[in-house]
Amino acid sequence: MKQILVIGAGPAGMMAAIRAAENGAAVTLLEKMKRPGRKMMITGKGRCNVTNDADSDAFFKNIPRNPRFLYSCYAAFDNAALMKRIEDAGVKLKVERGGRVLPQSDKASDITKALERMMSKSGVRVCLRSKVKEILPSDGGFDLCLPGQT
Repeated sequence: MKQILVIGAGPAGMMAAIRAAENGAAVTLLEKMKRPGRKMMITGKGRCNVTNDADSDAFFKNIPRNPRFLYSCYAAFDNAALMKRIEDAGVKLKVERGGRVLPQSDKASDITKALERMMSKSGVRVCLRSKVKEILPSDGGFDLCLPGQT
């Protein structure tokens, strides 16, 4: 079984860990803070601006530099797919002025909890208060140096 380590439990790290685990990998997620998704709690004034409901043309039109960089990612997993995943995880969403998508509850914690449930369900091992000091190449992979290690 492939082993994957994800560093950082922000929204991207959590989603990457979830997808890797769903695809059969043994996934460990390291986060230096005491809980995952901490910065997500401040987006949208504490309500968590999840995404935008714009169509692909409008979406890419609003990316200031090099939107082509995101074409393949967007084709594989667009804003509609993200909204469906969040709603399937039990969080009702709403669309506000400007196409902003937020949890109906206006609580960012609902999104964080949904991602935590998704990680748990897919078998992601989460290690909190685990700060990575250094990543060192080794034979066929990498070694991590955590604070306090030499």
